[in-house]
Amino acid sequence: MSQKKKEKIKLDQMMKIMFKLSKKVTVNLLNALFDEDYDYKKVNISYGNSEFLLDNLKKIQADMFITVQSEKRSVNYHIEFQTQNDKAMAIRMFRYGFEKALELVCNQEGEEIILDFPKQLVIYLEENQNIKDVIVLKIRKPDGSIERYEFPAMKYWEYTQEDLIDKKMYALLPFQVFNMRKSIESISNSNRTHQEKAQLINIEFKKLIKVIESVGKSSTELYEKEEINASDFERILLVLKNMSDYIYKKYGEYRQMEKEVEAMLTSLYNPTIAKENRKIGKEIGKEIGKKEKALEIAKEA
Repeated sequence: MSQKKKEKIKLDQMMKIMFKLSKKVTVNLLNALFDEDYDYKKVNISYGNSEFLLDNLKKIQADMFITVQSEKRSVNYHIEFQTQNDKAMAIRMFRYGFEKALELVCNQEGEEIILDFPKQLVIYLEENQNIKDVIVLKIRKPDGSIERYEFPAMKYWEYTQEDLIDKKMYALLPFQVFNMRKSIESISNSNRTHQEKAQLINIEFKKLIKVIESVGKSSTELYEKEEINASDFERILLVLKNMSDYIYKKYGEYRQMEKEVEAMLTSLYNPTIAKENRKIGKEIGKEIGKKEKALEIAKEA
């Protein structure tokens, strides 16, 4: 398996962890992303199947389906996580939405079939000026008329840490460190000398450490204010560390930051949380390992 694919798997897993925090945090996140006004005390949430078997026996895997159940209605949400722009995203989103709607048809009564598509959103992590606010797929019907299938895109890089806290999108805080990746990679891929690259990347790493420290302190404040619970706090710090690992280990020939970041984050939680953190880390490692193994088997088939 290529290193690029392994990195994508790990990023996907980190995103999925952040969408499985406490109900309060998750509902507040959905409210912000989809402009809803749910009261987390009055709804239930559940996570739906995201793997679909096609007629040719091939499988496709979406990222995240969440159902919010209130007294009056049940609404399905579909979220995809992207690091870079993908021209085929509109087709993929339509396909995922169609497969989920088809899955839900089984629960319908009556003669007419209604394909109930979920509310959909793509979260783009990395800055790209070609990404629009709304992604559109046009469908030409037999009579020649055109139907528009569209869904919104969240441009994550446009949100500051303060924006995320203000909108109660706490689960997305750890990904602030990802905003540094593009500038570091640009330096690494430049025609500068090794010494010049090292100097410039070390400057970026110093900025990265400040971002990690700021997000860590903000998370601590949210925990102390009971905006997030202990389990949320643990996972936010864990993903924050993994996201920083993802960036600096890739450019480790220039600087080893691991001990510095480890010490900083460890200072933010007590030994009990640290112990639980290691347990969660092992669970994530197993999950990523299963995913990688499944892809290897599929490749050999």
